[in-house]
Amino acid sequence: MRKIFCPTDFSEQANHAVEAGYYLAKKFNAEFHLFHVIESSAHTGFNIQGAPGGGTDMEDVFFLKLIKATKRRMTELVSTPGLEEIQVTSSIKIGKPNELIREEIESGGYTMVVMGTKGTSGMNEILVGSNAERVVRSAKIPVLTVKEFVDEQTFKSIIYASTFIDSDSELIEQVKMLQEAFDSEVHLLRVNTPNNFITDWSSRKLMKKFAKEHGLSKCTFNVYNDTIEEDGIMYFAEEIQAGLLVMTTHGRTGFSHLLSGSIAEDLVNHSKRPVLTYNTRK
Repeated sequence: MRKIFCPTDFSEQANHAVEAGYYLAKKFNAEFHLFHVIESSAHTGFNIQGAPGGGTDMEDVFFLKLIKATKRRMTELVSTPGLEEIQVTSSIKIGKPNELIREEIESGGYTMVVMGTKGTSGMNEILVGSNAERVVRSAKIPVLTVKEFVDEQTFKSIIYASTFIDSDSELIEQVKMLQEAFDSEVHLLRVNTPNNFITDWSSRKLMKKFAKEHGLSKCTFNVYNDTIEEDGIMYFAEEIQAGLLVMTTHGRTGFSHLLSGSIAEDLVNHSKRPVLTYNTRK
């Protein structure tokens, strides 16, 4: 974990993501990069230095003030007590947030994304999805999404939810790094549903084989029965008061996503706990 990317809109959830990124960067001696996008309409011709062009006089004045205020907020964020202990960099760009965040992730040499999310529900979730959900679906590196307060204790109890049929090699390496850094206990979890059921004995056999193959120690083996995988993961997390949920996502988009959905993306939207995901669809 060498370089952590943290897009921020300066919201409460984004600030919680900064907290999480701070603990990770401190533990792994990683660079921590804060990134903000000033959203603009297609005709706006400003650059981040404030050079105008393309808008009306009123629009030009508004954007000059917005750029100045955003730079001030970023300076204040970088100056947050504690962040001086780690290597922090920052940048601000103007344009479409989703596009610029995706481009930055692809070109910045990052090894993890940490970002806040408010989550979505109902028709908005179906038609739009959250910014964090879009990043989870497209990023080719692990993504940690955060809604609420995070401290070092968050990383000490980790639920790794899976069917344990596929290897999940890339993500389990992230879990092992977290476990070593924070002295964490890892709870391997398989949720049985009516449409995807195997016996407890078979489930635990798969988990023990998985742990052995990946050299995973200090872990527990758990089976939870529920009608929906997402609910089973969240109820189990509540029962044991876990700090972090971890699982892979298939990264489907479009009609395929509407048909099958994604448990990981549902957790990003609905879980109050941080969720670490890795896209297995490259």
